[in-house]
Amino acid sequence: MKWLRIFNSVHWKLVTIYGLLLLISMQLIGVYFFKELKSTFETNLENSLEKQAGSIRSVIGTSVMADSDRKKLDKILDQLTLDKKNTVQIVNQDGFIIATTGDDSDRAQKNTWVNPILQGEEKLTKIIPKAGNRYMLFGVPIKNDGKVLGAVYIEAPMREMYENIRNITEILIKITVVSMVGSSVLGIVLARTITNPIKEITEQATVMAEGDFDRQVTVKSDDEIGKLASAFNHLAQHLRDALSQNEEEKGRLQSVLANMSDGVIATDRKGKVIVSNRRAEGMLDKKIGDGEEINQVLPLANPLVFPVTEMRQTFLELDAQDEEELTVIKLTFTPVLRASREAVGLIVVLQDVTEEEKLDRQRKEFVANVSHELRTPLTTIKSYLEALDEGGAMEEPELASRFMRVTRQEAERMTRLIHDLLQLSRLDAEKVRFRKAPLPLESVLVDAADRFAFQCRQKEIDFQLSLEEDLPRVYADRDQIDQVLDNLLSNAVKYTPEGKKISLTARKCSDGYVEVAVADRGIGIPKKDLERIFERFYRVDKARSRSLGGTGLGLSIAREIVRAHGGSIQLESNYGKGTTVRFTLPPCEPEVTQL
Repeated sequence: MKWLRIFNSVHWKLVTIYGLLLLISMQLIGVYFFKELKSTFETNLENSLEKQAGSIRSVIGTSVMADSDRKKLDKILDQLTLDKKNTVQIVNQDGFIIATTGDDSDRAQKNTWVNPILQGEEKLTKIIPKAGNRYMLFGVPIKNDGKVLGAVYIEAPMREMYENIRNITEILIKITVVSMVGSSVLGIVLARTITNPIKEITEQATVMAEGDFDRQVTVKSDDEIGKLASAFNHLAQHLRDALSQNEEEKGRLQSVLANMSDGVIATDRKGKVIVSNRRAEGMLDKKIGDGEEINQVLPLANPLVFPVTEMRQTFLELDAQDEEELTVIKLTFTPVLRASREAVGLIVVLQDVTEEEKLDRQRKEFVANVSHELRTPLTTIKSYLEALDEGGAMEEPELASRFMRVTRQEAERMTRLIHDLLQLSRLDAEKVRFRKAPLPLESVLVDAADRFAFQCRQKEIDFQLSLEEDLPRVYADRDQIDQVLDNLLSNAVKYTPEGKKISLTARKCSDGYVEVAVADRGIGIPKKDLERIFERFYRVDKARSRSLGGTGLGLSIAREIVRAHGGSIQLESNYGKGTTVRFTLPPCEPEVTQL
């Protein structure tokens, strides 16, 4: 009963199952091994025969074969170092044996095995039973310029090969028996110490593969298995930290890319997009998909050739059909290189330099305009002074008076221009000192209306002043606001025909600011000029503006003054129907009386 209990114990069941599995495994391995061993021996024998046949064919040569000289062939076969167990035959193109290392009675007989070679096959290999043994037959053709002159035929016995296989088989069986006994004993000893911890680690690895890194493997010993369990727990902790850090870095990178003011596109070494941000899509006005070719995303005149190994820059113009809405994008191509200088990717940075180009153009136009505006009155003054200096005009008092009047007007025009330029320069440099104070806007607007009432009556223009009741005071510089109103009203009077209407209104906005509007029913401004109307020296009708005495700086000065007060200014116009200019000023809160 005791032995029965031992036999029925878990250990023996495990040993039995382990032994059966080992036996089945060894049988499967043995079958596969014997099959592969036989195949290997046959392949080696075939390779050896092929090598011998190739050597014989190269030594014989086409000339000897073409003459079918049997004596030379026999002599060649005798001189070659050949395996004596093998039978070598030289067969002519008709299939007859003309030389052999075997029985001489075979000479002049026909070898039918080589017919496929004589008919065009490059190689023949067969295994046949013969006289209680198995032989491998091998043959190769002898050719000259593609014509088959004969064949080399080798017949090799396989008895020795099969004897070697049997000897190896016996050794393998003995090793298998010893291995099974030893493995069974070892399985009993190591079952508890290895199987259970490894099983637990395997389960934990499966859980980790599913994304759970919080579980820990129990460390039961201080040996290698225990160290493996500790290392596994350490690995799980590091993986958890690394994944957490990776997620944080990924989120941070996505946030940076999404909020960058520049567009970014990253590609692999073949030029396929792997990362892009919304700014790049906005600049190019298209959706950029992963895997898309960069040469299809960017409309480049000269497509990129990958891999890109050098940094380069270029400029891309979009919407070139409308020069006023032309968008200029600066493209910077930076290759991603390994330490070996091998390109593994490309980073493309897109920068919108439209404003820079526009500012550069405006700067050039500003310099040209200043030069022109100063040169025109100087030329006039110079020519009139030269006429006066010659003396002819001095003899006619009326002509001399007119020359002096024109010279004085042009000098005053230059003075106004220089004064406006200096004021703009000080406003740009924020060197203008504003004397701001609480200011009742009603009195400012009424005074402005009085200053232009006479000019409006002269041109029969209907001037209307409309002020909302209880307007709050504004915190502003009286002189500067007067200049803004003078510039706006002066433009309205200049460009409003006789019999039309001009209105000056003020109201309180919902945000507390006070809005002042100057509206006229004059000639208006074309839509294409509205975006540039506040630029310095920009005129819609240059000839008419100069004839009316304008410098082209009034609206620019008005905008800078309003902005310096914390307000905003905007212009609306319909060509041929009139123009309205609105600007806002911040209110001045009334003093709070403490109770």
